[in-house]
Amino acid sequence: MLQTEFRAGPVTMTALDNQGSGEVVIGLHGFLDNAASMEGLAPYVHNYRYIALDLAGHGGATHRPHGTHYNLLDYIQDLHAFIQEQAFDSVILMGHSLGGILASLYAAVFPESVRGVISIDACGPLTEPESTSAAQIRESVESRWRKTRNRLRVVDLEKAIAARCEVSDISAEHARMILRRNLTQDAGGHYFWASDPKLRTKSSLRLTEGQAQALMENIRCPVLFIAASDSFKTVDKVFSQRQDWFVNASCLQFAGGHHIHMEKPDEVGAAIRHFVEQL
Repeated sequence: MLQTEFRAGPVTMTALDNQGSGEVVIGLHGFLDNAASMEGLAPYVHNYRYIALDLAGHGGATHRPHGTHYNLLDYIQDLHAFIQEQAFDSVILMGHSLGGILASLYAAVFPESVRGVISIDACGPLTEPESTSAAQIRESVESRWRKTRNRLRVVDLEKAIAARCEVSDISAEHARMILRRNLTQDAGGHYFWASDPKLRTKSSLRLTEGQAQALMENIRCPVLFIAASDSFKTVDKVFSQRQDWFVNASCLQFAGGHHIHMEKPDEVGAAIRHFVEQL
């Protein structure tokens, strides 16, 4: 995979690109991750053009300007700009967690442009009841008020890895792979965050369950959901509740945690390859 970058409207997306031929597979990472988390799946789509993107604010991609924030649907705008500017007629979207949500949302909004969706440890949008709207907006406003600008500070990589492992079920090896791409180094070897601190602020408002259902019912392509047995996401249970929302969807479960595609790349990759080959 070669390091490269693409324009997507006002955003520059850094990426890992196999520069292959054939149909285009776009890899979309999870929240606070980056393209490094999707690199291990490259061997299983080597017969295709595989591009693993850094979403805005992550890895080496553009930060949103001061005074703006990171809303879920803005990533859909970025993804659409990327696809249009690259003149891709149709794509296969493969996303993990946040990336899986984005893949399913894009397939719902632009069904004519997506041939297939692979969603790893995510089953459609996260939702909240209408009754929580005021509380959600308040929490978002307050979180953004507290973190209004970037602060340049030296980062201890080992401490950052330990902190990441404390709050998730990721291994130190995989945390290191992701974090190194979210950091930059100066001439003295000091690490600084390349990713945008504003990512940690709260989204303004989540979709309701009814809105999520209406969107997912608009997907026309096959969808493969990959569930992890030990993940907090409980995708297998969510899929059993939402299965009727999809025209053509299946769910496979693997033993492991939230980053199951990094833990079990051979098993997950083989399932992905089979799914893509059947499209």
